[in-house]
Amino acid sequence: MDSAEKALDLKMRNALQNGGYLVPGGRALFMEVMEQTTRRVWMTAAPITLADFEALEPDASLLKVGVATASMDQAAFQCSPGAPDEPVLERVINRRLYINVATPAPPHEWIASMELGGPVEITVNKAHIIGFEAGRFVVVMSLPEGDFVEVVGEPDGDEALVLPAGAELREIALQEPWLVKLPSPTRAFFWFGHSMRSFQGPVMLPS
Repeated sequence: MDSAEKALDLKMRNALQNGGYLVPGGRALFMEVMEQTTRRVWMTAAPITLADFEALEPDASLLKVGVATASMDQAAFQCSPGAPDEPVLERVINRRLYINVATPAPPHEWIASMELGGPVEITVNKAHIIGFEAGRFVVVMSLPEGDFVEVVGEPDGDEALVLPAGAELREIALQEPWLVKLPSPTRAFFWFGHSMRSFQGPVMLPS
């Protein structure tokens, strides 16, 4: 672990409460499933491969939500939605450990973009902390109502993204580790296609 990784790791661990879950793997591939009845979203507790996702055949009570690369260098969850004083919920699905990371917030609807190829928007309840190492360039989507940080995917195809009305993308250079406590509920924008991309927030940018 180099000095940038150590600095972020210390900052993350200091922010994590008892019962919180520090996700291993950094900018790796993770997959999620959702309970059909409760709409709880469960994420793999460790990185997986694309073959793992393709081979996943959950029972009828679960829906495969998706698979994507995390944009941040570290991530943690303080608790599962609706259980602030309890450890993050865990369960085993098809012999793999998952953690309960989110639930859709009312009205529980995915809002389609008015623009062809634009993002789907959803608001979710979660206690999500993400961290970026010093020296990185991080992509932010700015809207009139606030700034939204990259959470899912790589910036390679960002120039082709159809943005929400009034939005613009920009890079910020980090001189220090940046720890972001996403709001709950979190407003999330998702692009689906060859690869998934998501910006979430709003967040306070580093000074």
